Amino acid sequence: MNTPHAAANTMAYVLTTALMHGVRQVCANNEARAEAAAYDAWDSALSSARGSADAMTDVACAAIQRVAELEAQVAQLHRAIRYRDEALAARQ
Repeated sequence: MNTPHAAANTMAYVLTTALMHGVRQVCANNEARAEAAAYDAWDSALSSARGSADAMTDVACAAIQRVAELEAQVAQLHRAIRYRDEALAARQ
């Protein structure tokens, strides 16, 4: 049965899907730009430090600190996933 409500629902679904796809694409593009900027910053830091042991040490320390920050973020995400899984299991 093709009613005005069915057509409106279909149109709403199509528009919402298109908008969500656009949002995902914008987020992916922003993430790619941020990642490229981060790589450029590290590349620039390494290039600037070339030939100076002290500067290379500073870059290495910054890299180690960044790795520690990323490991902390990963641990936080693992905890969130574990909590979610536990909550879903408790509901069943």
